Amino acid sequence: MRLDRAFAVALVLALAVPAPAQTPKDPKSPVPGFPDGRGPSGPVTLKIVSPKPDEVIAIPPAAAGQNAAPGAPVEVKVALSGYETFQDPATKLGQYVALMLDNYPTVFAYYDVTKPWLFKKIPKGTHTLRAFPMRPWGESIKDDAAFAAVTFSVGEKDGKNVNEAGAPYLTVVAPRGKVKNENGKVLLDFLVTGCPVAEKAAVPDSCRVRYKIDTEKEVTLAKEESVWLEGIAPGKHAWVVGITKDEKVVPGAFTLAQGQFELEATGNPNAPPAAPQGKATGQ
Repeated sequence: MRLDRAFAVALVLALAVPAPAQTPKDPKSPVPGFPDGRGPSGPVTLKIVSPKPDEVIAIPPAAAGQNAAPGAPVEVKVALSGYETFQDPATKLGQYVALMLDNYPTVFAYYDVTKPWLFKKIPKGTHTLRAFPMRPWGESIKDDAAFAAVTFSVGEKDGKNVNEAGAPYLTVVAPRGKVKNENGKVLLDFLVTGCPVAEKAAVPDSCRVRYKIDTEKEVTLAKEESVWLEGIAPGKHAWVVGITKDEKVVPGAFTLAQGQFELEATGNPNAPPAAPQGKATGQ
């Protein structure tokens, strides 16, 4: 009887502790011409190891006869687990960690996370760096632990590009730059961190995501999931995306984003852009 009671208690405790969330395995690539995803091997976690929070990176002294340097090189290191990065030799695409600096329009593709990434020159002032893993066709991993952000400064702190304490992050991953597709479908991909995206009736302190493409009608989403936009005509387009509560944009430095893209008629959509300002370098 005593053994049965101990077993029952252990069973209750085991059932009371939720199992860690498992990121679903990736399907075949939904976009022709892209490598298939290799899928997470378990819960995906990502941490920014360098730069450190609130770190002030010194600007190197100017060479003789030159003006003071307007910025400084910044080395980025991350720790990624549960997800493999790779670059397919044929297509030059694959799984990578995306780096986004402030609200700069380019998302940088960081394939080899065993080596540091180097931003050759980041301007003087305060900056926020965001990092998150990506699938080959340009869709982000949406595990909460897979998103990382750090605020640091170059030369001195100026109070810019700083998220308010407790404010959520909206990160619009795609579409950006030139997008090539044969069927007019365009991936709208975003991440929301720090506020659950759900119906208010189901989760009282939740957020919604509202987006608008060109002059089309605004659309409100109550789930954090990618959207395939259809019927997009070739040419230039603009988007606005925001996190809302009670139909108002949530205050914060990274809760409202806008950008543009150009849809071309053929080719691979949403390929990660070239990274002219940084590269992975050896130790």
